[in-house]
Amino acid sequence: MTVDATDAYVFDAEPLIAYLYDEPGSGAVAERLRAVESEDAAGFISHATATEVVYKIARLETGAPNQSVPDETHLDVGKRDLRVLRGFGLTVETPSVHRVARIKAAGGISLGDSYAAALAAERTAALVVGADPEFDGLPDDVEIDRIRDEPA
Repeated sequence: MTVDATDAYVFDAEPLIAYLYDEPGSGAVAERLRAVESEDAAGFISHATATEVVYKIARLETGAPNQSVPDETHLDVGKRDLRVLRGFGLTVETPSVHRVARIKAAGGISLGDSYAAALAAERTAALVVGADPEFDGLPDDVEIDRIRDEPA
């Protein structure tokens, strides 16, 4: 991948978790994170995405993500992994309420994904996502950068 100095990425939770758990598409995420780390690109995550990363990792760390409630030890792993991701130079930001609401009001997308899409629109950044179809047909003009076509 050739990264232009003006490139910017907003990461959704799915690709960041793919990277941390070496799932399909993790190599593509690693390339983008290295571009951010080397300052060849800017990198952002929304506050909602940061929250998703922490709680989803905590749930995965239980060993039974859909049956067990994470404890503080599991949440600590999620917080540690968020610090690792921020170590690449990712900035955690909050997009405007109006833009998030407009994207969410159009329907077919979760609130957390609305935050990521709104931040990408505001930052004129590519939105790095997994196979999630919620990002198809956004009301704002956002470049979608898929790391994989099938869910892990």
